[in-house]
Amino acid sequence: MKARHTGFTLIELMFTILALGVLLGVGVPNFVDFIRNSRMASATNDILSDFNLARSEAVKRRVPVTLCKSQDGAACDGNATDPFESWIIFVDNDNDGVVDTGEVVLRQREIHDSLTVTANGWELRYQPNGFPVSITTTEAVSQMVLCDSLGNKISIGGVSAARGITISATGRPASTRDVAAITALGGCP
Repeated sequence: MKARHTGFTLIELMFTILALGVLLGVGVPNFVDFIRNSRMASATNDILSDFNLARSEAVKRRVPVTLCKSQDGAACDGNATDPFESWIIFVDNDNDGVVDTGEVVLRQREIHDSLTVTANGWELRYQPNGFPVSITTTEAVSQMVLCDSLGNKISIGGVSAARGITISATGRPASTRDVAAITALGGCP
């Protein structure tokens, strides 16, 4: 009786390693794009939900609510040159855009380090009726652009890798991935 030896031959092992190498070579770049796209979508959704939160809290509480840029998470920074990296939402009882004693900070949020956010202002105050105070003033945010290392280039699906957010005159936020629309909003740096 002959004993049967089981196992892999060297050629079978080399073909298996070659197949794994091809799969990894194709899969890893797509996975990196997937992570980048997910991070951008998550940040955009966070910003949209925060604008919606500020608007709905103003209506619910029947007092003004402000969303503003904040570097320390406790007070608004009225400086248009600082990046829009973090922001707060607070109940603004006296409608002055300043966090005073007794005014509740509803949320603090920071953007991911790999993303940059540019905005045309640093705050947006919602009135008790859900409308913004005025989006025509220089400090009021009416548009934002979120960018990563790809910038405003066509990405997977034929749309921009960047995201644009606009606030309508009624205070409703909306996002876009259209390259031309994001360019019109100021594009990526």
